[in-house]
Order: sequence, then structure tokens, then C-alpha cells
Amino acid sequence: MNIQALQTQMPLLSPIPASSLSSPNGGPVSARSDLNARFQERIVVNAALSRKLVSYQGNKHVPGLRWMKYKEGFSTELVASLLDSTQGSSVLDPFSGIGTTALTAGARKMASTGIEIMPIGNLAARAIACGANGVAREAFAKAASGLLDYISCGNGASDFPHLRITEGAFSDKTERAISRARHYVKQLDDIDLRAMLELACASVLEEVSYTRKDGQYLRWDPRSGRTASTRLNKGEIPTMEAALNRKAQEMIADLPLIARRFQGDSPRFIDGSSLEELRKQPSATIDTVITSPPYANRYDYTRTYALELAYLGYSDARVKQLRQELLSATVENRSKRKMLTESYCSSSLPEKAFKLVDEQDALNEALEILRVHAGELGNPHVIRLIENYFSEMAVIIRELARLVRPGGNVFMVNDNVRYHGEEIPVDLILSHFAEESGFKCKVIWTLKRGKGNSSQQMGKFGRQEIRKCVYHWVRTHD
Repeated sequence: MNIQALQTQMPLLSPIPASSLSSPNGGPVSARSDLNARFQERIVVNAALSRKLVSYQGNKHVPGLRWMKYKEGFSTELVASLLDSTQGSSVLDPFSGIGTTALTAGARKMASTGIEIMPIGNLAARAIACGANGVAREAFAKAASGLLDYISCGNGASDFPHLRITEGAFSDKTERAISRARHYVKQLDDIDLRAMLELACASVLEEVSYTRKDGQYLRWDPRSGRTASTRLNKGEIPTMEAALNRKAQEMIADLPLIARRFQGDSPRFIDGSSLEELRKQPSATIDTVITSPPYANRYDYTRTYALELAYLGYSDARVKQLRQELLSATVENRSKRKMLTESYCSSSLPEKAFKLVDEQDALNEALEILRVHAGELGNPHVIRLIENYFSEMAVIIRELARLVRPGGNVFMVNDNVRYHGEEIPVDLILSHFAEESGFKCKVIWTLKRGKGNSSQQMGKFGRQEIRKCVYHWVRTHD
């Protein structure tokens, strides 16, 4: 597959005349029409793109990447195709997830870096890298066997460190088995084996629990003893030993496969927020950025991965802190403007980034309509979410402009969003920020079919598709 080759072959999306853009709330649309007209000829339907390529679906059966059901990300096939179209030797993903970009680039002997704030993401990435670059199949099989024996013998039990939102997730027997597994893994001296076994344990938690991930929430089986508005019948739930044995066998079978796919230069994985970590990186050192930031869609990943965070020892207080440190995508996030301004000390980068947001007419046009209708919103803090999201993404984009060498490329996967019927053209707003920061937006590839709005909005405003996109920005020569 060659995504770039299709750029000149696919027809442009039909131009959208200003008169056809309308606000379902009767608000103004002139600023959004003007922004659309500016980028209109660079919005291109790319038939090579599919939902499978730009989502976790493309990794569901990829050795290593299938170990953890981590739905936030894109496929290694997409990364490989984008790398085929670029030059250079250094790659960065500032929202690394389970390391798809860094692992794929490392296999090509490229210096690759992934930054990820969710600890389960970097745990998975490091475990895959360990399996691809040194952990022997026999050594892992022996360690996994030792873990299963330890669970079965019943020694070393301790209380599972529940969060409030995970209490009741396991039967008593399963909880004791998980506690023994945690105890065994912690005492391993080999850090590579420890990472792989820790991932194996964390990756089966949902399977052995009374819960199932549903968007940003956990659905609950009544056997948990918890009351929930949405009931779930999981049927027979495997024991921790059975689930872990299946996962270990999968990982053992995958080890030679991931060595062939991902063996190479071990990526550098950084734990933390890109809002903190990017400014620590040296300027003009990156040739290619391939990433997918969180979408402005109200998803709270600390709830989605609550079981895994509890397993890793996160307390309620630490999870609350982590939620605030994440790129703002939920109604609970508070503004980071003051914190960012103070952390940059004498640098004017945040101030310039915030000015981009405050003066972005299309964004402010949509926000003003939402403010007028704040009382009708499902949650009025959606307005704050959008303000925070773009403020922080403007800082990220300014940092990428500093880090990427002239002629270097940024590829970003993202979705537009719609609130109370008003579309927020994320692709155009972020591309505007990019062009004001030293990039040239070369193209905004869209999938042939967009994403529908939520059922709540559909009931009131009808079905309205929003674009799913991959942006391509090129760093200009200053």
C-alpha cells in the first residue's frame, strides 16, 4: 500500500459553498466557511485509508501488538506506509500508546522515540521491544511456568490495591490469584522478563473480571454486587490461571514472529505528558512525526483502563492527578494555561500558542454558539474541554515546529467532533495552528466515509457525518 501515491490520483472532496454551511442552532458560520475555503483544495479523499488502518483494528492480529487490547491507536501498516514516503533517520510519536510508531521505526534501524502518559501503554511497548530484542523464548516460557506454579501454590497473597471504581471487579478467588501474580512478578530480577509477565497479567484483567470496557466506561456484570444502569452478562469467566496460561502461550508463540517484525534499534520510551516532555528534547532533531493525539471527544482513559491502573498500584489520588495531567479531552480537565506558562519560565512559546487559540475565528465562532446554548448541553463543561484541548494542542504544535528539521514531516490521525449539532473542524483548526507555527499543510486525507454523530445528537439534529482524517504537514525552511 502506498498512501502518498494516491494523493494526486483521488478526486478532491466536492467544494462546500459557504451558503451550504449552516448552524443547526441558527448561529453564524462565516468564519468556519472561510477556514474551509482556505483548506478546501487540500482536503482529499484517500481510498487507501480505511478504519482498519487508522485504528486499533489493524493491530488486532499483529504479533506483539495483539498482546494488549489497547484500542487507542493506529496500525503498524499505516506507519510503515508513511515511513516509506519519507526520508531521514529519526522518528517521534508524542502520543505513543503501545508504541506502534516507535516499534515500526526501530525495526528499520531508525532512532525512534515514543512519549506516553498512560503507564499501561508504555508497559506494553517496552514488553514488545523486550520480546523483539533479546528475551529468549525458553527463558520466558520458564518464567511464565514459574508464575503459574506460584499462583497455584497459594503463597504470597496480598490484598489487591483496588480503586473505588474497580471494587467488586473480581471474585474472591480471582482476586487472590491476581495478588499472588503481582507478588511473583515484583520479585523478578530480570527487568525484561518482569515487563513481559507484568503485561501478561495486566492484559487478562478484563477477561477474568465482572467488567467489560464500553467506550470510556466499564460495564458491570451483576455478580460483582454493583448496581449499574447498563447490565452485562459475561457468561462463564475463566480463572486467572487459565487466562494467563493462554496469554503466555500466545506470547511464547509470538516471540520469533515479533523478532522478525520488530527486531532492530530498541526505541526510547518516555513516561510522561508531551506537554512536559517535548520541551526537554533538543531542537531540530526529528525527521518524522507520526502520531494520533487524544480526540476532543470526552473520553477519560483513566476510567477505561481503571483495572490496569489499579493492578499497577495507582491510588485514587494518583489517578485523579493523572486525569488532570492527560491532554484535556474530558469535562473534568482544568485549564493548564497557568501551569504551562510557569513551567516554560522565560520562554514565550505558550503565550504564542494561546494567542493562536484566542484569535482563531472559526473556533471562537463555534464556542460562542455553545456558550449561548450552555443550558441545553449535556454537560456545560464541554465548552471548557474544547478551550483546553486546543490550547494544549497549540503548545504541542509549537513544540513540534521547534523539534522537526526543515523539510521534515508530521502525520497526525485525528477526528473532527460535534457538540450540540455544531461541528468543530479540528483538522482545519490544527492545520491553521501548524501553518502559523512554521509548517505547510500539504494535505488533509479523509476516509471515504466519515464518522456519525452520537445517538443523542442524532435524535435531535439527524445524522451528520464528521471527517476522520490524516493530516500531513511539512516543516518549512525558515
